[in-house]
Amino acid sequence: MSEKKTAVPAAPAAEVPASEPKARKASGTPARRGRPPTPEVYVEYGGNQYNITDVVERAKADYRTTHKVGVQSCKVYVKPEEGAAYYVINKVSGKLEL
Repeated sequence: MSEKKTAVPAAPAAEVPASEPKARKASGTPARRGRPPTPEVYVEYGGNQYNITDVVERAKADYRTTHKVGVQSCKVYVKPEEGAAYYVINKVSGKLEL
């Protein structure tokens, strides 16, 4: 036999007067807008520590010394065994000493 299921009425929602401001998130911190913070990345090799964020900024600065065009693409290759970082920015390559 088939049983009929009766619908249970939903509980009425509490009405909030329009004059009251809307509640914020429970954490109390407003949502951040814009770019997320850049993470700090380190490489440790042979007793030395290299901050990759600094290496990327140094590569961009090195590129800007000889080129007026802004950075559109950036790739950095770190070779700690050679003590060097190689970069390719806008199809222009270069080398930095770590």
